[in-house]
Amino acid sequence: MISNSLSLIYQRYLEKTPFKQQNEHTYMILPEAGHGHIYRVTTYSGIEIVYSHIQYYDPYPTQFSSSGQMIELQFALSGQRHVNVDGLDYTLPIGRGALIFLQDFKAHFQPPVHDPYTSFALGIPVSLFNYAATQLMARQQAAIEFDQIIKGAAFHHFSFELDHRSKVMIEHLIKDLKSVHRSPLLMEAAALEIFNRYMIQLFDLTPIPEGLSKEDVRKLHLARQILESSMIDPPSLITLSRKVGLNDFKLKKGFKACFGTTVFEYLRQIRLDYAMKLLRSQESNVTEAAMAVGYSNVSAFSEQFFREYGVKPSAIKKVF
Repeated sequence: MISNSLSLIYQRYLEKTPFKQQNEHTYMILPEAGHGHIYRVTTYSGIEIVYSHIQYYDPYPTQFSSSGQMIELQFALSGQRHVNVDGLDYTLPIGRGALIFLQDFKAHFQPPVHDPYTSFALGIPVSLFNYAATQLMARQQAAIEFDQIIKGAAFHHFSFELDHRSKVMIEHLIKDLKSVHRSPLLMEAAALEIFNRYMIQLFDLTPIPEGLSKEDVRKLHLARQILESSMIDPPSLITLSRKVGLNDFKLKKGFKACFGTTVFEYLRQIRLDYAMKLLRSQESNVTEAAMAVGYSNVSAFSEQFFREYGVKPSAIKKVF
């Protein structure tokens, strides 16, 4: 199966580099090479969730090859690693991500020396990618799959900027990777959400509602990103419409048509979702979680939280 071959590719890579496996999910860099860890979980659907935080003392170039196929969503969090794949140079700048496609490849890795290198990645089984692409593209009566993208080459990639929502989800997945109380099912759900988000973004799969142009839809996505990055102190509807270049009527109508919810309902949802994650991870008490997502009234926060999840925020520690 493709998912099994993907798992074997990751296992072979980690066995080849200067790492020693500590347990089922953790690899430690050998003391003579540097310090740091790689955390890895394989989900039920075959997704590889991998977080690397390592620092090399000296140059440690690594060569790796595989005859298999693989897809990886990469996110560069700090430091830069240079890679040459079949003669093509590739470096992912800090704060950016990429969806990469590989097959029958030979890669030469050059990690940074002395500077910490931190990355997060989701390995996506080719069968899962093809299934997701088929389902998403069905709305546009078109098709896309791995072979059509890579076209017989060894390497192809699409790069993108990280948005606030993705950064939050990645941060929580990293915490789950390090935790002995991790929930593989919840981790898989988060990984699938991130994957779905970038499939829609990179392949322009958002349906265009009647009365809106492609440029309008782009501006509506920008409005959503602004809300996600400023949920503590969000702009007014008028200010938001000016920021994205849409009048407030089109913003309200278009947002509902594209995302199935109003602007303010979406803001409420992302605030409560983030508060839930803070409470689940036990990073914050109820008051701290409320303040962290922009609520000044804890009672109002608790009431809305209960309406959304059917449980009081003070009871989350008992539930999880």
